[in-house]
Amino acid sequence: MKNATILAFAISLATTGCLKEDPSLPFPVDPVVLTVPVELMLVPEWNGADFDKTNVYLSAANERVLVQEVKFYLSGITTLGEDTSALLSQAELFDLTDGPSSRSMRMPIGTFSDLRFGLGLPPELNQADITEIDPFSPLGNNSGMYWTWNTMYRFLLFDGRFDTDAGGVGDPPFQFSLHTGRDACYRERTVPMPILAIQGDTVRITLNVDIARFFTDGNAVLELSQGAQSHGEVQSLPIAMELSDLAVQAINPQ
Repeated sequence: MKNATILAFAISLATTGCLKEDPSLPFPVDPVVLTVPVELMLVPEWNGADFDKTNVYLSAANERVLVQEVKFYLSGITTLGEDTSALLSQAELFDLTDGPSSRSMRMPIGTFSDLRFGLGLPPELNQADITEIDPFSPLGNNSGMYWTWNTMYRFLLFDGRFDTDAGGVGDPPFQFSLHTGRDACYRERTVPMPILAIQGDTVRITLNVDIARFFTDGNAVLELSQGAQSHGEVQSLPIAMELSDLAVQAINPQ
């Protein structure tokens, strides 16, 4: 019995000694998550051709349009797999007025089949206290996207000029300025996006943004003659929601 007790004590000492061999190691040890770089690029176009802010286009409503600003948030950018998901970014601000825009992110190694994103900001971000946010971050005050008077963000800036005369010439005479931003204008979408993230590689994700489809999805048609101004007012919410419905469907994998 005495020998058994001594043996048990010796085993206990040996085990304890092993556990304390390197006191700097955390216990328990978490597995290392390997990540790879991601380049997300958004490319503006008009019916498959490169978008040019100096071109006067004919919209689906048979109106001449000169689009002078396209700027919006994508939020909750997430890759989805069969039994996993990876949040790439909480929110990014893209200005496509002068051409493609890209952002650098990271994601874990793995196999993914879809990409989910939101156009605009979900309520928890839209209603955040901007005074507690880094002013130089995408959600910061320097972004120019915050409605101070309305204590919420603008989700999409869509500005330019239009003409109801399809045969007109020169710069369109009327101004349109459609800014979405209330919670009711937030839209989410999931698109097929097969991604194999392998160590040593850079994942490249390209989304085309067809500005022509801001005016139609093949069924609904946005007519600027029926409403060309929206800045968060309740009375202009229907046109802001219509634009939100169309714009989110205009963003698709290349």
